[in-house]
Amino acid sequence: MALAQQYSNISEEVMEYLFEQKIRERDLIAEKEELKQRMNKIEEHLVLLQNRDDELTCMIAAGNLYQLSTVKLVREGLLASLTASMQPYLKLHRKLLRLQQHIREDHSVLYENLLRHPST
Repeated sequence: MALAQQYSNISEEVMEYLFEQKIRERDLIAEKEELKQRMNKIEEHLVLLQNRDDELTCMIAAGNLYQLSTVKLVREGLLASLTASMQPYLKLHRKLLRLQQHIREDHSVLYENLLRHPST
């Protein structure tokens, strides 16, 4: 029996639901990757500040704005940003894992039904 023929028994609503779940999964993966890149960038900046005296003056630049600060204050700000980014990242990660579990379960049920009730 051809694969296309097996899938012809699946309703359009079910196929649409599965497709929407995959789109949602792709969007969550992209959002998670964006948060991960942001955290990696913060970690890279923290590495640059390692082994530096806390009272050492440094220049912070964002766009066309420049500000003098100390290594200690910059490090504290970066750590606060990293901590603030962790919670949404972990929440998103758990959401993605739940969605992927549901997708696996849905596909399993779908395939079991296809095997039990092949098209004639």
